[in-house]
Amino acid sequence: MKTGDQPLEPPTAQFHRQVIGEAELLALCDGGINYPAAMIFGRVSPEGATRYNLPARQLFVPYTLLLVRRGRNAVLCDVGAGDLGNPGDQAFPGLDHSTSRTNLLVPSLLAAGMEPREVDTVLITHAHPDHVGGMLDAEGRLVFPNAHYYVARQEWDYWMSVDPAVVGARALREHLEQLIAIARKALHAIAERVTLVEGDEEVMSGIRFERALGHTPGHLMVTIAAGGQTIHNISDVVVHPLFLEHPEWAADIDMDAGLADEARRRFFARAAEEHTLVFGHHLGPFPNLGRIAKCGDAWQWQPVSWA
Repeated sequence: MKTGDQPLEPPTAQFHRQVIGEAELLALCDGGINYPAAMIFGRVSPEGATRYNLPARQLFVPYTLLLVRRGRNAVLCDVGAGDLGNPGDQAFPGLDHSTSRTNLLVPSLLAAGMEPREVDTVLITHAHPDHVGGMLDAEGRLVFPNAHYYVARQEWDYWMSVDPAVVGARALREHLEQLIAIARKALHAIAERVTLVEGDEEVMSGIRFERALGHTPGHLMVTIAAGGQTIHNISDVVVHPLFLEHPEWAADIDMDAGLADEARRRFFARAAEEHTLVFGHHLGPFPNLGRIAKCGDAWQWQPVSWA
């Protein structure tokens, strides 16, 4: 799909599997939602909008999650959006949501031959709705009932006590009550089975958190080392491939724009130098795996196909 194109049909459940060394990776489609284009591309210059054929009204943003099976462990990074995009008016009213669809994580997992009860560990990168909205099912039960959860202490404390009046992300201000309610509901649900982490630390052999602050106060990446390779699940360090080529245009949805910009540029430079694999929650096309290459004074997203 070109930058300005919209999908012709709503997304459906799908998965992609890759074995790297002793780890099996599953990319799991959770669907996606049509966003107001200005929320993502509000900083893009008029010349840039024309050059990249950017949509003026709405943009479909895909949601894809990563699961790692290693030894006896099944480690899921985030729990998806739940029904946030069904059809999507509750998130972004007034748009055409005929192609918005979420809550596909469990159907995608089942299609891959796994049951939710097999997931024993869930790593929460941050508490935005598309990452924690799928914590509970329609009956209010945990979707992953046997999992232990890990969240950054800074992220937990922020959402449990945030004052909407001091949130810096201009594009999110009209959605703050919804964001806070969803985050608190999800975090309260796991209060008896959560470990709060301080930031850069190993969760289990070969899987570790790394700080990538700014998008939210406690935003974390997940780094997986296996088979002599390193894969970074960068979550929302960057939300659209265009912002690698033009990091100055990054979407105005970061809680701390300065920190987020530093985290992006620091990671882009590192990933390009190391030529490591990168998985991004919003970095299509599915299965959201690629590499970051240096391109002049900026970078470029280079999707790769999984074997």
